[in-house]
Amino acid sequence: MTLPVAIVGSGFAGTILARALAARGVRVLLLERARHPRFALGESSTPLASISLERLSAEYDLPDLLRLASYRRWNRELPGVGHGLKRGFTFYAHRRGAAYANGPRNESRLAFAASPDDDVADSHWVRADVDHYLARRAVREGVELLEGCRVDGAVPISGGWRLSTTYAGAPLAIEASFVVDAGGGRAMTPEGGEHVDSRRTPVRTGLVFGHFEAVGRFAEGADGASFSDAPYPEERAAVHHLLEEGWMYVLPFDHGVVSAGFVLDHDHPDTSSLLGASPGTAWAELLSRYPTLRRQFGSAVAARPTSTVARLQRRSPAAAGEGWARLPSAFRFSSPMFSTGIAWSLVGVERLARILTRPGGPDPWALDLYARLLATEADHIDGLIGPAYRFRSDFAAFSAWTRVYLTAASFWETMQRLRRPAPGTHWSDFGFLGAGDPELRAAARETRKALTDTDDPEAAASRLLARRDVIGLDRPRPPRLYPVDVDVIIENAHLIGLTSEEARNRLPRLRGPG
Repeated sequence: MTLPVAIVGSGFAGTILARALAARGVRVLLLERARHPRFALGESSTPLASISLERLSAEYDLPDLLRLASYRRWNRELPGVGHGLKRGFTFYAHRRGAAYANGPRNESRLAFAASPDDDVADSHWVRADVDHYLARRAVREGVELLEGCRVDGAVPISGGWRLSTTYAGAPLAIEASFVVDAGGGRAMTPEGGEHVDSRRTPVRTGLVFGHFEAVGRFAEGADGASFSDAPYPEERAAVHHLLEEGWMYVLPFDHGVVSAGFVLDHDHPDTSSLLGASPGTAWAELLSRYPTLRRQFGSAVAARPTSTVARLQRRSPAAAGEGWARLPSAFRFSSPMFSTGIAWSLVGVERLARILTRPGGPDPWALDLYARLLATEADHIDGLIGPAYRFRSDFAAFSAWTRVYLTAASFWETMQRLRRPAPGTHWSDFGFLGAGDPELRAAARETRKALTDTDDPEAAASRLLARRDVIGLDRPRPPRLYPVDVDVIIENAHLIGLTSEEARNRLPRLRGPG
């Protein structure tokens, strides 16, 4: 009998890959060190993730993935799988020791809508629920799942690999034709050696985080601050609080639990002592420095123990080799800033699923291309995130730089919604977030340089990004507040190679299938 493909790690990406392979008749063995349901980070989705889910659903006949792709459909068809409404990206800039303050010009506030309404909005994922649900679906569809199975090492054999594992307290040897590391940095892979930290990353951070109940509304604790003209309910979003020590994320779920964490910059002098303290002590100390956050979380109750991660960043030496590959989350993690993780992982699933279901088996050339593309994308993501950390103490520069990410994301989202890829190509093969787009990358480089040399960084960003700004980030509106405006997309359709009439006729595609 043909050896199975072994996938190490049964998070959402590894499990969706397993289900896609099984749908094509591939034997799959899914190995999970823990047992479902188990906690996992990586909880905030984006439109690019929804687009990947829609493609995977259609290509491999997995209709439940379509339900995960939009908030309202998820509510209606998967009500028991925990999630929360995500309408966009919200940013608030704080000063240590002072209450949050913001005026009518939004000196400390930025809000970008990722969807026009709740029906097609993204979701925050309760990963314990999502991963558990997907794993059980995989088993029903013929995937063999071994929970409580630790992978200790691997050696090549004829036709594949032999994995040394520990299962049910005893050694177990498993043979596989191909091994996929979907473990998010914890699993051993055949290339040898554990995951390594890259000391050349532009961001070096730790994390103090938890899940909390009875969290207040931020705006209610910010007396006197302006929250006018909101383009969406801006706390139903990926909320970023920019701080002296780093930043804080706040992600609300519909069942009343809030995921929150302080992402701490290792270059700040306090980070070492904060990460060396108990998680509860570090959490309380950080809240004490920011009065409005302290009011919001003052009555909160931990729904799971507060925890610490000393170092978030990791990068493995390679993404693929003969008979093995890593999914993006196992190859590289940079930062939760801008919520790139779920979407990038799903793009990796799309690519590997096609490679592993190719007649005749995986093509070494395709695996090499996969590895090189992931390396390019990792550098590109680092290049988007690094300046955001550096500019966080200058909100005008931070807001201007955020336009680079928003321009990249919205341009490629709109392109994939309204255009078809060239014959013989697949949208997932294009560089994630414009990693293979020379025009965008050049604009990003010029913007990064300009922001250190100008008194009007947002005007400079508008000028340099104009050839990719399909959603009109430079349009007059309440400052730093960006709704979804389909009229602007129609007007700028030439940027994605369409006439205004063609774009108007294709507008229903912006809302996804169905």
